[in-house]
Amino acid sequence: MSLPLPAGPGSPRKRLVLAAALALAALAALAFWLAGPKGSPGVRPPEYGQIPVAVSVAAAAIGPLQRDLHALGTVTPLAQVTLRSQVDGELLKLHFTEGQAVARGQLLAEIDARPYAAALASAEGELARTQALLDNAKADLLRYRKLARQEAVAGQQLDTAEAQVRAYSAQRMKNEAQVADARRLLGHTRIVAPQDGRIGLRRVDAGNHVRADNTDGLTTLVQTRPISVLFSISETRLDILRQAQARAAAPRVQAWDADDRRLLAEGTLEALDNRIQAASGTVRLRARFDNADESLFPNQFVNVRLAVVQQDDVVTIPTAAVQYGSEGAFVFVIGEDRRASRRVLRLGPSNAGRIVVESGLAPAERVVVEGVDRLHDGRDVHIVDQQNP
Repeated sequence: MSLPLPAGPGSPRKRLVLAAALALAALAALAFWLAGPKGSPGVRPPEYGQIPVAVSVAAAAIGPLQRDLHALGTVTPLAQVTLRSQVDGELLKLHFTEGQAVARGQLLAEIDARPYAAALASAEGELARTQALLDNAKADLLRYRKLARQEAVAGQQLDTAEAQVRAYSAQRMKNEAQVADARRLLGHTRIVAPQDGRIGLRRVDAGNHVRADNTDGLTTLVQTRPISVLFSISETRLDILRQAQARAAAPRVQAWDADDRRLLAEGTLEALDNRIQAASGTVRLRARFDNADESLFPNQFVNVRLAVVQQDDVVTIPTAAVQYGSEGAFVFVIGEDRRASRRVLRLGPSNAGRIVVESGLAPAERVVVEGVDRLHDGRDVHIVDQQNP
């Protein structure tokens, strides 16, 4: 296709440059027309010198919006035990590996039991001796009572026989207690897991002599499934929290990673402390998580989101679409003619990247999310991506 040179004064070179500029403008208009949907009403070519701005849009959606309280929390085991020896002796064997998950009642360590087995046998022998003496004293008492009815024995002898039975009965009780204590000490030579959990690093090796008064212990055992998160909220938020508890007995709690980008686990609010911390004006809370995949690790710092308010059937848009100017918050709305229209909005609360539009926008209207920096009212756009709500 050849373009006629513009008529008028001037050299042929200038006329050729002007013709080329007109040709470029015509090509830009043609490209825009081809990019648009065929047969779309109201689509028109852009003004000369304005190439359509590439933008990403999102439609205003209607639905529920959850409002959360945000806090910093620490992952805290529901139970944490330092495994210590209750008796003195040689540590014969450790039946666990560091970091191992163990079950309640599982054998973890053995201490030399021979001294305690001997002590138990001695206590049982002393109990048997006392029992024999008691049986003999009871038999004598029966004979003295029979003779006393026949007035064939002095009353003092009868009293002495009765006292002897009581003395041996008391001695038997003492020996039974000694047997029970010896059996308890023997049982402590086998250290078992008091609960399900995960073993920590060992603090002593087999072959060492351990003592009952050693505060360091053999290792630690923490419960990881389920697990809890401790966090604090301001006392000014207590009313909102109580309202949430009135609607749901156990409000939902989410634990996010340190960057607040990845959801780690979901649980429920379990407990509220019984007083406000006077120094900080906050109250402590505990949330419980099943933690089946052990994504929460003891002493890990997490971002906590506590669901407190649920708003139903509200119009929301991505918070990235909202701009602020002298008139307040506004967005660029894209109409059917693919033109940007500046719209001032009245906004409500926001959560999880979306914000409530109280007025100024209808559901399904498209707002610009990316590419807004080059827009102005009435500017033509080219939609390269449309996000789903």
